[in-house]
Amino acid sequence: MAQMTMIQAITDAMRTELKNDENVLVFGEDVGVNGGVFRATEGLQKEFGEDRVFDTPLAESGIGGLAIGLSLTGFRPVMEIQFFGFIFEVIDSVSGQLARQSFRSGGHFNAPVTIRSPFGGGVATPEMHADSLEGLVASQPGIKVVIPSTPYDAKGLLISAIKDDNPVVFLEHMKLYRSFRQEVPEGEYNSTW
Repeated sequence: MAQMTMIQAITDAMRTELKNDENVLVFGEDVGVNGGVFRATEGLQKEFGEDRVFDTPLAESGIGGLAIGLSLTGFRPVMEIQFFGFIFEVIDSVSGQLARQSFRSGGHFNAPVTIRSPFGGGVATPEMHADSLEGLVASQPGIKVVIPSTPYDAKGLLISAIKDDNPVVFLEHMKLYRSFRQEVPEGEYNSTW
């Protein structure tokens, strides 16, 4: 087992699922060449190409709409909202569409979308960047909210989220990204919620 920080475990989970399932796509603001604000997607575009790991415009509502459309056509989108304080810009897609997709279609269509986002205080970020709005989405039927506290859990829970046929909001506390290391298995494993 490798010693990993939480951010390394998150990257490894995405890498694992990108390798295992050609329908997994990772996208968001600056996640491609730049590797994201916190470098969670660093190296993934180079490894898997611009068609699988790509940047979007600075428009969270567009990111959500893209995820909905892709999920309806067989893809497993992993969309990143750069900071969870920006969830208001995409809340209709999340609560009004993704959360209801399976119910609305009588189980005919699922929404296998993972919404990754950093959140949480104590890191001296600007306004809206450290908002803790998990309760906003946790109260919405049809959505799972996952907040890992260790690198081991982060990798296993993110893999489980990506494989889930329903939407999962995967929140990453910024203060935990590089605060400690833990042994994390190589390859695929699932954690349960």
